[in-house]
Parts: sequence; structure tokens; C-alpha cells
Amino acid sequence: MVGSGRTARLRQIIKVANKYKLIKNITQQTHPEEVREAFEELGPTFIKVGQMMSVRNDIFTLDFTKELRRLQDNVKTDDFAEVKQLVESELGLPVEELFNSFDEQPFASASIAQAHHATLKNDEQVVVKVQHPGIDKEIETDLLLFEKALPLASWVPESNVVDLKSILKEIRESLSNELDFRKELEHAERFYQLNNRWKEVRSPRMIDSYSTKKVLTMEFMPGNNLRELVNSPEDEIAYGDITNQEFKEMISSLLIDHFMKQVFEDGFFHADPHTGNMLLQFLTEEENQQDQEPNNARYDGKIGPFPFSFDFSTTEPLRPFRLNFIDFGMMGEITKEMQLKMSNVIIAIYSKDTQRIANAVLAICKQTGPFSEQRFNEELDDFLKRYLNMPVKEIDIQKVFSQVVVICHNNNLQIDDSITMLIKAFGTLEGVIEELNPELSLFEVIAPFAQKYFFEQFDFKEELRQTGLDYLGSIKAVPKLPSQSLAVLETFNKGKAKLNLEFKNQHILLERAEAMVNRLVIGLILSALVIGSSLLVQTAPRGGTFISNLGIFGYGVAAISILFLVVESLYRRYKKWREK
Repeated sequence: MVGSGRTARLRQIIKVANKYKLIKNITQQTHPEEVREAFEELGPTFIKVGQMMSVRNDIFTLDFTKELRRLQDNVKTDDFAEVKQLVESELGLPVEELFNSFDEQPFASASIAQAHHATLKNDEQVVVKVQHPGIDKEIETDLLLFEKALPLASWVPESNVVDLKSILKEIRESLSNELDFRKELEHAERFYQLNNRWKEVRSPRMIDSYSTKKVLTMEFMPGNNLRELVNSPEDEIAYGDITNQEFKEMISSLLIDHFMKQVFEDGFFHADPHTGNMLLQFLTEEENQQDQEPNNARYDGKIGPFPFSFDFSTTEPLRPFRLNFIDFGMMGEITKEMQLKMSNVIIAIYSKDTQRIANAVLAICKQTGPFSEQRFNEELDDFLKRYLNMPVKEIDIQKVFSQVVVICHNNNLQIDDSITMLIKAFGTLEGVIEELNPELSLFEVIAPFAQKYFFEQFDFKEELRQTGLDYLGSIKAVPKLPSQSLAVLETFNKGKAKLNLEFKNQHILLERAEAMVNRLVIGLILSALVIGSSLLVQTAPRGGTFISNLGIFGYGVAAISILFLVVESLYRRYKKWREK
């Protein structure tokens, strides 16, 4: 019976794959709309496969991933008798003893589960997310058949472009996590602790005692799908005297602020912030006031020998709406180290400094094969010179990130998984912002957040100490330069070395070399002047003698010269920045 079921399913997969030329379109990355339609026709497992593929910007083109993000669940609801049996099996009691009421008809059904409204015995309204009975076995069957179908890809000449075995391994691991609701429960509880009651953002409380591997129960969150606001006429009134257009601008700003908070403060972010995962709830003035909690604080101080303390309370005024998050199946995590490196990437792109961008990108990658830094820099430079000439407001951050990922992949560099997930989330959020407020540039808004985070994490004392050590190391190496130079010249004189040089833009190179030599000579002279002045001051007799005055004069000359060099360097950087 099981074997015949697999055979029938295999026939269906082959039929659909042939109809839409599935393998050829995936390996050649052509006709992404046909791939999407094929996945939707093949059902839940393949829809999840497509959704996971949409994250892999290092493998698939931007057009391909954007199309796969449009995948829609079209899953039939399960018979209530099966749902009831699964709930009772998981929670260990009859539904009537667990709930005052349990809606037999689900209000939503997706690939993995369907959701029902219910009421607990304490009259609390909840949402019960129930896994489709037998979906785990269906997914396992599909994955086994997918594995058997992999050899068919060898008939396609371009099959080596995509490592299907690697993709399938990731899909299996990801689906295994999605089928275990206890992981989503952990994500939801952590998101609740970090984000509930942050400005107008709300998150449901999880009901742990009513949740298992296949059943997830959470607080009911009222509101309408954010998609309704996206589709609403701009000139209609949203609330008060605020039009839908003005309200869309408010929501887009709130979404960006909240996402930046998740990334650069929490290090834990919603990786799939599309409109279907958020509900928009309007409140009356009274409800809005009741929902605002005061922030209580205590200040302890001391005036002379007298200590004092006082308590104070502030209430941040909230607008009469709430943005309620309802799904936590796809979350991302980013370490403090990666937060800082990602902020460097954003700041580098914002500054349009190609070398700085290259260094920042390399910092978030790991090498997976032979790597040529020269080739990588040339490919990245070619792309950036074409793309970064446009105004910052017009920079498509998703397109930049996606192309950078492709260049890294082509050069045997793999971007950290957390950054890959973050890029996907950026792309999803950018699509929502574009629908809500097309005039708003996501990149123009997030750059200041990255700069703020960078400076907050910048340890001035540590950087100063490291810089001082670097300078001391350089000064220590200066006396060795003549002997080392003579050794190199002696080696060449004896014919023991060969030097092949290829000069591009020779006049620019010579000008820069001359400037470097001049700065080195000036540095050596100033170092000698400081050292000589120190010796004069230290060895001079006490009192205002000519020798000590000469040493002090030397200090003054050195200080003025150093100040002049610093001002000149800052002016050159400013001039270079203005020319961009």
C-alpha cells in the first residue's frame, strides 16, 4: 500500500516536472514563474522547498528568488475529526476538557499546519495551530522521492551550476525544524520578551502547557492582515484626520525602526517580515490609554554627605494602533561580532568606497576553495563602479547584496549563514516598504542606524592603545630599514633574485610613492626632533638655560608640524569625500 502510494506520487512529480521543465529551469535558472507554478501544484512540501530556495541568494539570481517569494499556500483543510484526534493525542485530554470552545472550521491553513480559534477554561481567547495529520510522513515521502530523482539532473548539461544534494540536505534539516513546533515556541517566547510593548509593536504570549511538537497554542491577537492597508485607497481616512497615505508612511517607519532594533540591539530578528505575518489593530482612545504602561525608574544620588533618592515615572504616548506579529517559524540570529561587521558593510556601501566595501565583505565570509583576492577585488570593483554612481536614495540594497553574494560565491567565498538570512529579511522588508511608501529609500534610512551602532560599539580607549602599539612597532622598525635595504640590494647585486613588475597608471603610482616617501622622511625628521629636544631638556642644567630653551623650541616646532600634517590629512579626506 505504501509502495503504491509512493509510485503514484512519483508519477505525479514526474508529470508536473515535465510539464514545467522543472529540473532544467532550476539548474539554468530560467522561467522562475514556471518553477513557482510547479511547486504550488505539487503541494506543501515543494512550497516549503521553494520558500527555502528563495533565501539562497548565493545560488539563485535575484529575479529567481523574488519570484519564489510569491509562493502561495493552497492547502485543503483537514477534517475536524482528524484534527480533534491529533490534539487529544498530543495534549492527553479530550478537547472538551481542555477548552470551553474550539472552532471546528480553521480560519487559516498553510503548508505545515492550520489554525483554529478556541477559548481556554479560564475564558482566555487563544489560537491553536495544529499540524496537518500525517504531513510529516508526506514530507518524508516527497524528500525520499526527491533524492531518487536527483540523478535525472545529470542529464541536464547545466546541472553542475547548482549543488542539488547540498540544497536537499539543507531543506531536510530546515523542514525537520519546522515540523517541531517546540522550536517555534522557543522563538516566539524570545521574541515576546524582546519586542512585546516596544512602541506600538505587540507579540502573542505562548501557552506552554497547551503546546507540543505538533500543537502550538498562543494568545489571540486581534487585527486585520497588513495587506489590507497596502491595498487601501491613499486618500481615504485611516483614523482621526490621518489619511491612508500618511498612515502607510507611519507604518513603514515603524517597521524599519523595529527591524533595526531587532538586528543591531537584540541580535535576534524576524527573518520573514511579510504582510501575512503581521496584523494591524486599531484602538479606541480609551483602549489606547489603557494599553500604555508607565516606565518606572528610581534615581539615587548624593549631595555632599547627604544621600537622596526619588522615583519618577514616564509614559511614552502611543498612537491608536498596534502592529501584532503572529508567526515565528523563520527567525534569524546574529552575533555581536557579525553585527559590527554588517554595520561596516552598510557604512562602506553608504560611503561608496570600493576598497572599504571589499574589506568589509571579506570580513563576513569564509573561504571554501582556491581564492584570488585580486580577481575578487576586480569583479567587485567592476560591479560597484557601475552601480554606486547613482544617488544613495536610489540604491536598491537587495540588488547590491544579492550581486555581492553571487560574486563571493564565484570566488569560493561563503557568506556567514546569519548574514544570508539577514539579507533575505532585508529583501522581504524592502518589498513591504516599497508597497507602503515607494518614496522611502530603505537603504537611506538604515545607514544612519548602522553608523549609530558602529560608534556605540567603538572602544576608543582600545583603538587608541592599539594605534599606539602600531606606531611604536613602526618606530622600532625604522632603524632596521637601512640594513634591511642594503641586504635586499646585496641580494639583487649577486643575482640571486629576480623582480617582475607590471605598472598600471604609472604616473599616479609614482606620485603616490613620492608622497609616501616625503611623509616617511618628514616623520623621521620629526621623530629625531622630538628625541633630540628630549635629550636637550633632560641633560640641561636646572633653570632657564639656552640648551633647555632650545629643546623646548624643538618641541614647539614638532607640535606645530604634527598639527599641520593632521589638518592637511583631514582636508585631503574631506576634499576626496566631496568629490564623490
